[in-house]
Amino acid sequence: MPPALTEEPRDAAAAHALGGEYVTALGKIIGSHVRNEAAGAAVFDEPSISLAPTPRDKWLACRMAMEEYGHHLKFNKLANELGLEDVHDRPPLSVFDYQVESWTGYVMTKAIVDLAEVVLMEDLCECSYVPLRDLCRSLMPEERFHVGFGTARAKRLAADPGTREEVRSSAHRLIAMTLPFFGRSDSRNNETFRKWGIKRLTNDEARAEFVRRTRALLCDDLGLDYPEVATRWPVTTS
Repeated sequence: MPPALTEEPRDAAAAHALGGEYVTALGKIIGSHVRNEAAGAAVFDEPSISLAPTPRDKWLACRMAMEEYGHHLKFNKLANELGLEDVHDRPPLSVFDYQVESWTGYVMTKAIVDLAEVVLMEDLCECSYVPLRDLCRSLMPEERFHVGFGTARAKRLAADPGTREEVRSSAHRLIAMTLPFFGRSDSRNNETFRKWGIKRLTNDEARAEFVRRTRALLCDDLGLDYPEVATRWPVTTS
């Protein structure tokens, strides 16, 4: 139990009883998921249905779009229960500027961007706010399915000389674009999240775990090289 808590809040009223700092911190986490789950479905999944090479792949892309929109609605329900009014006021993360132009590009978003989501959601599975913790635990099977889909398709595409270089270039670009997903290295928000037990990991610890897992994917599973990256963001130079 974090020092700031004597017991874990089990509903919105209990969260508000802890004060504005706790509710504001929850709002930042929940609001980010409200925006980014919808953005992922709209920017990555929906456009990729028409790019899918087989009816089964189209069905799977539809399924993942449906699940991502479902996640958006469930996080939005949490926001409404807490009385949060500004969760839609900010834009989604910059990784959603990535343009999916091919089936290979889409597959790599699931293998890499959704893996970043898994890393963050695993941390929230131990969150002190019980409704958020329970929601994240319930969504993990779907998030892991999305990553598993991307990983399995990436292995097939990387084994094909015709698509191997596109797998590599998409992966390198997406990894670089996803690093800011975890937040700034020197983050007061993250300090507050850890103070209240909303998160356990620092932003750099979560980013390093993402790098570890994507390195294993590219180097061990796909036999590709890994881009030069830093686990701090923004990168500082002396």
